[in-house]
Amino acid sequence: MVVNYEGSFTVRMQGTDAPERDQPFSKESKDFLNRYLHIEATTISHGYDRYGRLLGTLIIDCQDINLLSIKEGYSWHFKKFSKDPDYSVAEKLSRNNNLGLWNLENPIPPWEWRR
Repeated sequence: MVVNYEGSFTVRMQGTDAPERDQPFSKESKDFLNRYLHIEATTISHGYDRYGRLLGTLIIDCQDINLLSIKEGYSWHFKKFSKDPDYSVAEKLSRNNNLGLWNLENPIPPWEWRR
């Protein structure tokens, strides 16, 4: 479902998990996403998570920004909540090419970091 909102609103990016604020590479990940703030986007809604946050895929200029964040190594594919094969392939490619967070010595997924 496409959600038509005007103005700003918060979206939990479906299928991705970015580094936590106190985690290595969090600033770089945040800077990546900041590039897309204040740009008109289409949000494909996937419902709401258990915290009431809108789950969505951000589309800007026909490009899946969720996928791009994984492909360029700014987030992990959150396989626990997403079985998207394109996201899995993107993560494998970014990992194999040591892109973004995959260039860290020991990248720890955020779901493990939070424990």
